[in-house]
Amino acid sequence: MKIGIHIEPHVGYSYDDITKLAQAADEAGFYRFTVSDHFFGYPKGTENQCYEAWTTIALLVPQTENILLGTQVTSQSYRNPALLAKIVANLDNASNGRIDLGIGAGWKEAEYDAYGYEYPSAKTRILQLRETLQILKLLWTEDRPSFEGDFYKIKDVRFLPKPVQQPHVPIWVGTETLEAPMMEETAARYGDGLDFVKATPEKYVRKKERMKNMCEKVGRDFDDMKWSVGTMAVVLGEDEDDYRNRIQAVLDEEWMEKTIPDEMKSKWIDTTIEKHKQLGGPPEDVLERLTAYKGIVDIVNICLPIVGNIRKNGLDTIRILKELVVPKI
Repeated sequence: MKIGIHIEPHVGYSYDDITKLAQAADEAGFYRFTVSDHFFGYPKGTENQCYEAWTTIALLVPQTENILLGTQVTSQSYRNPALLAKIVANLDNASNGRIDLGIGAGWKEAEYDAYGYEYPSAKTRILQLRETLQILKLLWTEDRPSFEGDFYKIKDVRFLPKPVQQPHVPIWVGTETLEAPMMEETAARYGDGLDFVKATPEKYVRKKERMKNMCEKVGRDFDDMKWSVGTMAVVLGEDEDDYRNRIQAVLDEEWMEKTIPDEMKSKWIDTTIEKHKQLGGPPEDVLERLTAYKGIVDIVNICLPIVGNIRKNGLDTIRILKELVVPKI
């Protein structure tokens, strides 16, 4: 089981913050570094700066050496499929094959409205995603391909360079829903892996059972599928005392999300760790939650803390994971 590091740029990271965190993850030997694909955060929340996903990855390519770079996950709606194929292929060449593509149907209606994208039904967005995935693979693997769908088309496309990775850049289809037949079929037909975000180990086992049935239905070899899950590191400590001290330090720090009142900060931390089963506590607690995924998923993507001093807490989290958690997994 591999461990990746993930950030949410819309919580207000500067470019320097992002660079330092990606470099720290690279130097620590983590498997991949991913970013979310958003234009802003919670619509009614604090307005923070937000770096665009693929521009950010492009800027990180020369700043890193070994770590995979990618999205968790790209919204298929935000870029023409052929343009997305070109962006990803170019970066795969520039990085010498270090790009992963996480992609989903898109969900954040407020961003669609604000930036002038049409927001069709969930069914339509998934059908659009399927056409996008077909176009990506055609452009990455064939010479002068054409495709005409209900939503997107390409015609006799000259497309160079092809990706470095063969047969193409890995495609991870992202979802947060357990029972999602259309997305499950999409992943089974067109994805290399499934990125099931925020799922507990028990929920992931149920998802894989559903995916096995879907793979049998569409004629896909279930054993060829890869599995990824996303979880969040809220507050980690070197031991129990350090953990308690770090919680207090985070509560005393200024949060980028200023709409959360001070009296609610402690409850937010507790609820996120205990109720939503995200990562928090001393190394033994974090290790217990991570090792529960062994044998179930191939990659755990750990989102760095989104509260308090996000740069400092992110760097501390990477160090604690590297030194005190990952060696024991």
